[in-house]
Amino acid sequence: MMAATEREHLSPDTVEDYFRLGAAAAFQMGTEVESVLEIDPSRQEMRLISPALGGEPEVAGYERIAVERTSLIGRQGDWFQLTVDATSMHYEAYVLIESIVDQLESGAPFRHAVSESLSGFKDLLSGRSRLSDEKEAGLIGELLVLHHVLGRLGENTAVGAWLGPLSEEHDFGFQEFDAEVKTTRSESRVHVIGSESQLQPVPGRPLYLVSVQITLAGAAAEGFTLTSLISLIRARLDLSRRAFDAQLERLGWKDSDADLYRKKYQLRSKPRSYLVDLAFPAITGPQLDEVVPKRALVSGVSYRVDVSHLPFVAPPTPLNDYCEDLA
Repeated sequence: MMAATEREHLSPDTVEDYFRLGAAAAFQMGTEVESVLEIDPSRQEMRLISPALGGEPEVAGYERIAVERTSLIGRQGDWFQLTVDATSMHYEAYVLIESIVDQLESGAPFRHAVSESLSGFKDLLSGRSRLSDEKEAGLIGELLVLHHVLGRLGENTAVGAWLGPLSEEHDFGFQEFDAEVKTTRSESRVHVIGSESQLQPVPGRPLYLVSVQITLAGAAAEGFTLTSLISLIRARLDLSRRAFDAQLERLGWKDSDADLYRKKYQLRSKPRSYLVDLAFPAITGPQLDEVVPKRALVSGVSYRVDVSHLPFVAPPTPLNDYCEDLA
């Protein structure tokens, strides 16, 4: 074990060198409190060892963290051993342990030091991540439409009509038309169109853009989270539950991350529907073919369209009573 009377902060490059070269090491980090950092490249772990004083930290909610009370050869008393799975986050694990030692040096008990330090690393160390705000909003919009059509088409037909998770051109394929659902949290109906095919109708099938506006609900009784919306739909499913869950997984949803979606939303306005015809301001492949030289060299088309003041129309069933009535 290397010892020092004054702690030396390791740089990101130095930490990476230990793991890259497979060099196991141990450092005395504390100057006031005994605390040892162990680097174990073979296990992709970092461990902090400190006297077991006070209660054991609560780390059950973290997939990458473990704490045990143990005895050490040649040392008296019990010791806490905090183990961090440092896979793909070597320096972050080091900074976490350094933060815990700082807390210990300031007089905090081990339990409190760990709790305070983990608060800033919660999502990272739990091995969990949430959908981006944009993807969360998009999924909410599609699920709101699905929830509505469940009562009009039945579960098998409704879930079968939801094509968005399958990377098809449009989000829903109903018997008589297709629908592309766009969701925004802005006051205006400004939507991001992510490709040249999103608003390109399939020959012989009308395409409608369904504009959904949501906003934060605060403590409003009618507010919902993404998690509660998924639970609401699942409660209405029987034979198609497995197909629905598979669709969610394709979009990046994990039940184990459900508690990360705490924001409550509500509809800002009643959804509107717009027929995507030749008068609609869409950028499509055929249009680009006509005006862009060397068209094959252009890819990754993305743009914003503001439909706030465009004329909206009543879509066919099963969305005719979901979108705003022209009257």
